[in-house]
Amino acid sequence: MYGDTVKVTQLYYVRAAADLGSFSRAAASLGVTQPALSNGIAALERVLGGALFTRSTTGAIPTALALRVLPQVNAALASLETMLSEARAAAGVNAQPLRVGVSPLIPPALIARVFEAARHDPPIALVLTEDNLADLRAGLLGRHLDVIFVPAVAGADGSARRLIGAEAIHYLPSTAPTLTPAADGPVELGDLSGKPLVMVGEGCGLSTFTRTLFAQSGAHLHPYPGEADSYRSLQEWAHLGLGGALLPRSKFGTDEPTRPVLDGGQPVQIRYEARWFTHSTRATAIETLLDAITPPTT
Repeated sequence: MYGDTVKVTQLYYVRAAADLGSFSRAAASLGVTQPALSNGIAALERVLGGALFTRSTTGAIPTALALRVLPQVNAALASLETMLSEARAAAGVNAQPLRVGVSPLIPPALIARVFEAARHDPPIALVLTEDNLADLRAGLLGRHLDVIFVPAVAGADGSARRLIGAEAIHYLPSTAPTLTPAADGPVELGDLSGKPLVMVGEGCGLSTFTRTLFAQSGAHLHPYPGEADSYRSLQEWAHLGLGGALLPRSKFGTDEPTRPVLDGGQPVQIRYEARWFTHSTRATAIETLLDAITPPTT
C-alpha cells in the first residue's frame, strides 16, 4: 500500500526542513515546490504515525518524533550517498567535482591556494559558485554544495567548521574635496566612533562583521542611511564624501589611500572559515583539501 511506502525524496524533504527550519526554504534549497515538499512530508508522517513538524508563522519546528527519527534519516541518506559513490567507482567513473561555494568577501589569493591544493595527486576537480551568505548556507544544507568558504560570522548549523585564513581590515576615509585631507598610517577603531560609515547590505556578512566589531569594542557605529550594492560602490561613495568605508584589504584597489584599522593597538582582522558536513560522502576529499590550505598553527 502507498501508506506503507517510504520514498527517498521524503527523507531529503525532512532533512532539509529540519536543517533550515522552514518548508519554503527547504523546498527552495531542493529545487521543488513547497506543496510537493509538504505533501511528501505528510505522506511520510502517515507511515510513521505522527507529525514530524509543528508549523507556525516563524517556521517549522521538529517534533519529538522528528528528533527521534532524524538520526536514522541522516544515516539512511548517508548510506545511500555512499552506495552511489561506490557504484560510480566500481563503474570506473571519475569522482564528481567538489562543489565549492564562495562568499564574495573571500580574497582571490585564498581561492588561488584552493585551486593549487586541488592539483595534488590525485587531483580534485572543483566547481566554484559565488553567492551571498544565506544562499551558500542553504546550498550546503540542501547538499547542492559540498563545502563553503565564508566569513566567520554565521551561527551554528550543525556543520563542521575550520579556520582557513584571515585578512586585515582597512579604512578608506571620506575624500570629498571639501573635507580635510586624510591622515596617513593606522587608525584606531575608537577614532571612527560616530563618524559616518557607508555600508553594503547584509548578504555577504561584511555588515554583520562591522556591527559586531563596533559593538564589542564599545565604539559607536554611525552608518550612512543608504546602502551600497557592491564593494566598488563603497569606495566611490567614500570619494563622494558620504562616509568612510571599511573593507578587507584585498577588496580595495592598490592605489586607494587606505589605513589599517587597529583596536587597542592590535590589527583588526576578518576571519574566513570552511564549512562542510562530516557525514558527507565527499568529507575525505574536503578535509584533504583543507589540510593543504589551512595555515599552520603557532
